[in-house]
Amino acid sequence: MHPQATMTYSVPAIHTVPQNEEPIFHSWNMGAYDRVDDLQDKYEMMNREMQALRGKEVLKQDVYDLCLVPNVQIPHKFKLLDFEKYKGTSCPKDHLTMYVRKMSTYANDHQVLIHYFQESLTGTTLKWYMNLDRAEIRTFSDLREAFIRQYKFNVDMAPYRSDLQFMTQGDRETLKEYAQRWRDVVVQVSPCIEEKKMTKLFLKTLRQFYYEKMVGSMPRDFTEMVSMGIQLEEGVREGRLAKGNEPTGSTRKFGNHLPKKKEQEVGMVAHGGP
Repeated sequence: MHPQATMTYSVPAIHTVPQNEEPIFHSWNMGAYDRVDDLQDKYEMMNREMQALRGKEVLKQDVYDLCLVPNVQIPHKFKLLDFEKYKGTSCPKDHLTMYVRKMSTYANDHQVLIHYFQESLTGTTLKWYMNLDRAEIRTFSDLREAFIRQYKFNVDMAPYRSDLQFMTQGDRETLKEYAQRWRDVVVQVSPCIEEKKMTKLFLKTLRQFYYEKMVGSMPRDFTEMVSMGIQLEEGVREGRLAKGNEPTGSTRKFGNHLPKKKEQEVGMVAHGGP
């Protein structure tokens, strides 16, 4: 019996190249990433909208609080008037009188009177108005009392008639400038001074040169006295009149060598001629 023959086969050699493994993305993973990004965008958008709404609410509240009269109803065809600005250095009662008289058409509309009172203020007085509490200013009477209370010191410190007697003309101040300054003080004196008494009082404050020329022919009112003083100043500038220590006599001469007129004629010049 013959032995069984066996055959051997060699496994062929296979050469492979090593490869890096690539991540495998499944369709459900891609959808998850998209949803996360979408939610993030929606969250940011909602956050911006909430901040915008919150800002509008805060702005609306601030605007309301800033208004002293938030619900004021402006009359139809209302025209803003020109007011003299109050600076806090004069009588508050006088300023209120001026304001109310100009706004007399709206005397019964307290909201309008309160709202537009700020148009008559300036500087620190306007700042005072801006700091008023709406809860304490419900009517114009409340505003009026608060205003007078704030600037009452101007009334307490108002000049007296005796203060006018000690006023003098400045060295470089013309008579017209001095008269305007003096008259500004007069209006602050209470009670008011009559025109005739005021004219006499002003004459006593003038320098000796003006006093001597005008005392003999007392002007009828303050305006006439100032006009006479201006003419005397013009006479000095033109060399027709001399101020200061001038020689006495009726034949004194001026710089142009013309004989000086007599005192009676000078009085006529002061009045503007015969």
